[in-house]
Order: sequence, then C-alpha cells, then structure tokens
Amino acid sequence: MEQVQERAMRLGLSAWVRQAIAASDQGHEGALELKCVGFASADFALAEGETWKQVFDEATRIIFGA
Repeated sequence: MEQVQERAMRLGLSAWVRQAIAASDQGHEGALELKCVGFASADFALAEGETWKQVFDEATRIIFGA
C-alpha cells in the first residue's frame, strides 16, 4: 500500500480502498473491495477498479488523455 500511495502522490492524487456491496441481475449480493485513485479529501474517485493496475491505467488515461 505504501508504494501505491507514493505512486498516487506523484500524480498529485490519493489512493484508498473502498468497501461496496455489489448486486447481480439475479439479486445476489456480495462484498466488493474497490481500489480508488483520486481526491480523498473530497471523496472523489477519479478511477476505481478491482486492481491497482486497472485503476492507475484509467487515471493516467484521464489525466493525460492518452
């Protein structure tokens, strides 16, 4: 987590983990752990996903328009 925090800080962002409840179309529910990168002080996630790679790839795409 320390490396993730440092990587987010280099982009001027924060990284955190959020717990969520996911529901399927069939009505099944389950706990989900989402990784988030964005502005924690405003509780605004620029990108979120199941893996840090996915989250940082999306945040980088949004920031740099790649």
